[in-house]
Amino acid sequence: MDVPSPASRILGCLAGTAAAEAAAIAGFGPEGATAPADQDPGRRAALPLGPAGQLTLFTADALLEAIEWANDGVAADEAACVWLASLRWAAAQGVPLAPTAPLAQPRWLDGQDGVQVPAAERPEWISSLAGGQMGSPSRPVGLAFDDAGAAAHAAPFGLVPHIPAAAVVKMSADGASLTHGTPGAVQAAVAVASMAHFLSLGADATTAAGSARAQIASLPTPEAAILDAFDADAAAAGGGQPDAAAALAAALGAVRAAESAAEAGDAEQAAFAAAIELASVRGHDAAAIAGALLGTRWGADAVPAPWVSRTAGMGAAEGLAARLAKATGALAD
Repeated sequence: MDVPSPASRILGCLAGTAAAEAAAIAGFGPEGATAPADQDPGRRAALPLGPAGQLTLFTADALLEAIEWANDGVAADEAACVWLASLRWAAAQGVPLAPTAPLAQPRWLDGQDGVQVPAAERPEWISSLAGGQMGSPSRPVGLAFDDAGAAAHAAPFGLVPHIPAAAVVKMSADGASLTHGTPGAVQAAVAVASMAHFLSLGADATTAAGSARAQIASLPTPEAAILDAFDADAAAAGGGQPDAAAALAAALGAVRAAESAAEAGDAEQAAFAAAIELASVRGHDAAAIAGALLGTRWGADAVPAPWVSRTAGMGAAEGLAARLAKATGALAD
């Protein structure tokens, strides 16, 4: 098994999130995500980006902006950059923003195909961005939302190299608090970002999950359901509503199953696809999380090629990944 480059892990994370979520939304029947690869591409309908796929790109772009400011010697507030990027996304979704919301200046990403069109699904928690108030852990918004929407686009916080794990925890908690106010939803996002952080450093899924669980356990008031999610079996995870803990458990179980399959000899793309279908039983957010983590673990080549060719916004993902890799010093192959 080849070790992916840092640049490939970045692209794998962005493309893996977007393609996995889009495939899960499309379904896995003959006309869905698994349409035959030899079918005429012109006859296969494109898979539009879902909210996690779009916001993963905007979150990564916000981190890129903060890094660009830092490289120019100017301190930047990462949380504010993520908020402004989220407002750009919400405005493009047709959400009327409060007059008190700051005007976010467009960036390169905004002009790319597939990223500023109505998402395949419009989540309820997008309303958290409409009020013109920047949520934070100490001043949360979205207190009604306990789903995995924030976790589904949290992986980019783990892609920035040369920062300690504690910084990843802070950035991802700040980012989740922009839309979600329940502890479980925020800590699920921290779990995903932390695991992506350790995967990006070269850890396997089991080691990365153990390290991420330790980060959650070290929080002042860790949520038991989030800690338990690290040990749940994907097929049995959750059981009721697909809240943050259930989606996280399904995604992590699917990632472990995929790594076991690859170790047993399965091709990574096949293991990736099977994991996404397994995770998607608990919702599209679970599929997006599994795609982000496996893309970070194995790199861009592990994302199923038929999904990549059909998913909108892949050009934006490639361009953004290259920019982020250059800004962070990650060397391309």
